Amino acid sequence: MRSASGSSSNRSGRNTRPGTVYLVGAGPGDPGLLTVRAAQLLRRADIVIHDALVSEGIIAMISESAERVDVGKRCGGKSTAQAAINALLVEAARKHRSVVRLKGGDPYVFGRGGEEALALQEAGIRFEVVPGVTAAVGVSAYAGIPLTHRDFASSVTFVTGHEGRPDDRVDWKSLAALQSTLAIYMGVGGLERISAALINGGRAAETPAAVIEWGTHARQRTVTGSLGDIAELARDARVGAPALVVVGEVAALREQLAWFDSLPLRGVRLVIGRSRPQPSRIAKALRALGADVLEHPRLRSDKVENAQELDKLFSRLTSADWLLFTSAAAVERFRVEAEARELDARVLARVRVASLGAATTKELRRFGIRADLSTRTFDEGRVLEGMSGFGSLAGSTVLFPREAHLDSHVAGALRISGATVLEAEIFRTVPVDDGADAADLITSADFLILPSSTAAAAVASALRGEAVSGRVIAIGPKTAATAEALGFGGISTASDHSVEGIVDLVLDLATPKAAAGLLESSRSAAFASHLS
Repeated sequence: MRSASGSSSNRSGRNTRPGTVYLVGAGPGDPGLLTVRAAQLLRRADIVIHDALVSEGIIAMISESAERVDVGKRCGGKSTAQAAINALLVEAARKHRSVVRLKGGDPYVFGRGGEEALALQEAGIRFEVVPGVTAAVGVSAYAGIPLTHRDFASSVTFVTGHEGRPDDRVDWKSLAALQSTLAIYMGVGGLERISAALINGGRAAETPAAVIEWGTHARQRTVTGSLGDIAELARDARVGAPALVVVGEVAALREQLAWFDSLPLRGVRLVIGRSRPQPSRIAKALRALGADVLEHPRLRSDKVENAQELDKLFSRLTSADWLLFTSAAAVERFRVEAEARELDARVLARVRVASLGAATTKELRRFGIRADLSTRTFDEGRVLEGMSGFGSLAGSTVLFPREAHLDSHVAGALRISGATVLEAEIFRTVPVDDGADAADLITSADFLILPSSTAAAAVASALRGEAVSGRVIAIGPKTAATAEALGFGGISTASDHSVEGIVDLVLDLATPKAAAGLLESSRSAAFASHLS
């Protein structure tokens, strides 16, 4: 929320002065490689203009209130012309305070970020550059290939294998003579030509080489060989873009250093049912263990047009006893509505805030608000007990900005206790049609995870009567009963009805018992990295 002093822009009108464009590197794919600065900008952006190769995990970090524009920009796929992107950035800065141009890898390493920066400079638009982990560094590390090594390579050369105009030609003969590690971007399509040029330039045909497809993603795969046969091996394996080619003695170290390939859930595909737009903590933990995770259905939060109802809620903030939040989406939408009314956090000075769920509490803290009552449970008995610790609920007033068309057991329990609950629909959750065959994706998974009854119903609807071949895991007995009533069979339930319990059960079912020691250390690392 911002103060009543105002700003140079609003979301519905034009700026009195141009905003700032942030040229942000998204890294090679794994959301864990995104910089802290990049994550902060995504959460507060008014509009994000992104490339097609930016991973879904990173796209999910964008504020729900931000406009999103996909401009493509991937080798071999449809994309928006660079001149049109430059013009789009300039126009966006004239409408918005904060414009994020989200680019795969690093903006200034084969990302055409320099061209965009020059276009902005010429138009008088302020810009900042937020570097990202470039593909050569991130992808080679995940493949187990150090680009330099004291015994094998004291230098590394980044080069593009994509040759468009005649003046783009790379002097492969000179590069062959360097004897340094070569990290070749966008080279898989012309790998036969590149290999032949390097060999003709004097690089030995026996030089180790590797091609890494979808590096740092769960579907990463690596083909290794020699410079003389790597093109044929990659073609036989049907390796396609995006892919990085590494040529040099260091490529032979992969056999010893391929840590990513040894993660316990590598090759395991899971579908997690979704009932809210926010990224799943279960998905984060399972991806950290190497699993290929799909969350379905894709959802987003939309604004509800009920200004009169919301005006009434905001007018009562100074006299109410409690403000109740039960989702991160409600917190984000509350912030947007408060800003539209020129309000800041001071309006909450006299009201206690109750936060249900870890994600809700985390979202509140992002905006500098610490809840008076914070619970990890949605159990109405425990919530009422916590709120009653601050005084009797009888005769109190509770303001509840909530999701549209969703009844709350907590609201009902508060009324029974004697409280007056003023509810206002502040957002609705709607599915995003991504054109994928959901039923085929779900039935082909090794595991289907159902974290709630709502999620179970959404997945059942997508299946259209088709059976699930993989194991079905429910987070608890209530969800398991719902899933069984919906026709799911072979349901397993986590002994601990939590994220940790789900992850433990997947590990136990998917991996050999002999790997118990490795699993325990992997499990601990996943929780430490993604569940704190």
